[in-house]
Amino acid sequence: MEEQREQTPEDVLFSERSTAVSDTYYKNRKVFNDPIHGNIELHPVCIRIIDTPQFQRLRHIKQLDTCYLVYPGACHNRFEHSIGVCYLAGKLLRTIRDRHPEEHISQKDILCVEIAGLCHDLGQGPYSHVFEKKFMPKKNPEQLFSHEKVARKMFEYMLNNRNLKEDIQKILQKCEKLTFEENDFTFICEMIDDPKTIDAEIWPYKGRTSDKSYMYEIVANKRNGIDVDKWDYIARDSLMLNMKVNFDYSRCFTRARIIECNGTYYSDDTNTASRQVNRKRICYREKEAQDLYDMFYTRMTLHRRAYQHKTHKIIGIMIFDALDRADEHFRIKGKKISEAVDDMAVYTYLNDDVIQLIANDPNEKLAESKQIIEDIMYRRLYKCVSETHCQDKNLSEKDLREGLSEYFPSTGIEENWFHCDIVKFNYGMEDKNPLENVRFYTKERLNEPIKLEKNQVSYVLPDVFEECVIRIYCKCEDKKQVENAKKLAEAFRKWCREKSYPLPKEAACIQTAVKQRIESASDESSASDRRDSTDTAQANKQLPEPATLETTDEQPQSFNNGGVDMRSIEQ
Repeated sequence: MEEQREQTPEDVLFSERSTAVSDTYYKNRKVFNDPIHGNIELHPVCIRIIDTPQFQRLRHIKQLDTCYLVYPGACHNRFEHSIGVCYLAGKLLRTIRDRHPEEHISQKDILCVEIAGLCHDLGQGPYSHVFEKKFMPKKNPEQLFSHEKVARKMFEYMLNNRNLKEDIQKILQKCEKLTFEENDFTFICEMIDDPKTIDAEIWPYKGRTSDKSYMYEIVANKRNGIDVDKWDYIARDSLMLNMKVNFDYSRCFTRARIIECNGTYYSDDTNTASRQVNRKRICYREKEAQDLYDMFYTRMTLHRRAYQHKTHKIIGIMIFDALDRADEHFRIKGKKISEAVDDMAVYTYLNDDVIQLIANDPNEKLAESKQIIEDIMYRRLYKCVSETHCQDKNLSEKDLREGLSEYFPSTGIEENWFHCDIVKFNYGMEDKNPLENVRFYTKERLNEPIKLEKNQVSYVLPDVFEECVIRIYCKCEDKKQVENAKKLAEAFRKWCREKSYPLPKEAACIQTAVKQRIESASDESSASDRRDSTDTAQANKQLPEPATLETTDEQPQSFNNGGVDMRSIEQ
């Protein structure tokens, strides 16, 4: 374990403020011109990680999966987001180091946090949330898939199988005369992986001791959700979506302080308070409480307007259907799509391009998947037949399907003809007040943590922090499916009435949306004849004579006075 110590000559050499940084460091650094953060200068170790196939893969995974098919500007990738998180993670810890020299934050600490921010999304699959929330749970229901776990697995694969660990040590030796210990690599992996409960009775981490617990809040903050990952994607996504936001993360840097706080340890067995544990946490000035509420509200707004956009979700479901049907017949390096997560050498080649690979594969068994992909390209999308909202946080898709089956028998209906989608809009901490676990300080008492009640911030804050939106999607490709969609919408309405949920707002005219697809050739022919007849009649119709415009100065609306004669035409 790394013990607290005074700053060493190596730390001074490594510090940005030092003028004696080696020529090797300057020779190997790179500067990225980022649209959000401006010029970003990264350490040579980070550059070495970026220049790997595993990280370059993120160039081919959209940050917002299928959202770019609704918002054309939302075509940014996980690549630039990861670089932004790396930059903000290092910047925040440097700010804390300057404000708290007594914490003895070493440059190795800063570099470890930067690497964790850089690699936190290495485990994202094709079309991100579609792959993680829909595809993998169906293919491996017994195995809980999370991109954080796969990101750690990918990073460990890079360290042990791609000579990355040796290269990192060589770069540190050349640039800074430093080396990473094994606990430094463990520290990075722990920050990448699913976050653990920091307030546990026994400190759960091995990379750093509990006196540096606040470092685990920087990249992914399980305690209250305030982390640099969120700061970057709010700023980046809002810019690419052209949605104006009020939250400015830069104020959080200027107000962040490290304070030892009392936290309540909850027993895993009884979920009851066991005892108080002391942990150092990142706290903010009490005047920033409203800004933090704005951050969580902005996050929810982005979800409502973009991340959970109805059409975006429909396309995501269609992508899921295409991947689901292709899994048995399509291979990447000899393995199924669902098996790639078990082999990082194969997973390196799995990204958003898989859809195009399926579309261009000559295998006839992929016909269904190809048809779905073609429907997406031609915008022949599934339809949202009904939608409502509720506050039942325990409602599951299984419960919804079982409830609908009482009013809508599925006899004769093809499998996966309709989909149920339960979307939760909240402030980031489910139905809880997001600032419940945030601690503040005042100007007069800098080292005394305080908890703010909601009415101490504002009386106009919401009483409810989460709601569920229930949507029903289905295919509407022919007259029979259109009729079934109407019956499904009516069944959903009855189910809502039974549950005392608000009655749904019906989707706009299902039949109109698919009218062109079910018209017969004879109907098109007769319509063409009617158009020809109408055109002939219009051509023979005598047009009225135009009004005579007298442009004298006596007319108040004459041409000479800059106006237009709007007097009615006398027939």
